[in-house]
Amino acid sequence: MNSRRLLLLGLMLSMLAPLSRAQPPPQQDQNDSNRSNFSPRIRNGAVRAPLQINELQAVNIVRQRFAGTVLRINLIGEATNRRYQIRMENEGKVFTVFVNANTGVVSGGN
Repeated sequence: MNSRRLLLLGLMLSMLAPLSRAQPPPQQDQNDSNRSNFSPRIRNGAVRAPLQINELQAVNIVRQRFAGTVLRINLIGEATNRRYQIRMENEGKVFTVFVNANTGVVSGGN
C-alpha cells in the first residue's frame, strides 16, 4: 500500500514540476493597461477560457470518490464540455472517470 501512495505522490509532484519552471509573464505595454485581466487561450482559431480545475485538482477530486491508482489523465473536449479523462486501476480492474474542467463535476467510474 505504501508503494501505491509513493507512486501517487510522485505523479502529483511530476504534475507540479512544470509549474515551478514557468516563466514570469511579460510586462504589459501602456496600451494594454485598459484591457481586461481575462486573457483567453487561442488555439487553432478557437478561443478558450482559462480552466477552473487543473490536473492535480481533478486527481484529488477523483481520489476522494474512488479507490485505486491513477494510470493516465488527458484533457478532452471543447468549450464548456472540456473535461479530464482519468484512467484508474483498482484490484486489477481498469475504469475511466471524467471531471468537468470548468465545474469539477465527476461522471463515469462504473
